[in-house]
Amino acid sequence: MGELRIGDRERELAMAALDEHRREGRLEASEYAERSAIASTARVRSEIDALFADLPAPHPVFPRARPDEEPGPGSGTSTAAPASPAREELPELVTPIGARLGRHAGLLSALAPVFAVVLLVVTGLRFPQVFLLVPVAIGLLAYLGHKHGG
Repeated sequence: MGELRIGDRERELAMAALDEHRREGRLEASEYAERSAIASTARVRSEIDALFADLPAPHPVFPRARPDEEPGPGSGTSTAAPASPAREELPELVTPIGARLGRHAGLLSALAPVFAVVLLVVTGLRFPQVFLLVPVAIGLLAYLGHKHGG
């Protein structure tokens, strides 16, 4: 039995995991470039697994082949092509909320004053102190953006 072949989606998951390791400082630029090049041209799962042998989580999570998708021995008479899983069914890397907020820090920072005005109007202009939260929110988002490479 041969090794399991991978497709574009599995290569994308591996590269996203390598990106996270680079942001966390586990990979230097040259090592990141080398591993990314290998991940982008990998054809079998063992090539990807070797890239993460010395790294902690996150690792790419690959979908398992379903028994009904794998042709059994002696089943060469089937004319239907095996169904490939829909793109939505493939697992994603789990990213912390801080990383997701950090990626959108610029947009969220721009919306913070708008959100403060809405809160001020909704509360009937009784709490003007809500505007003090704007620089706090922008500072927090800037920190998360810097920490997570956003």
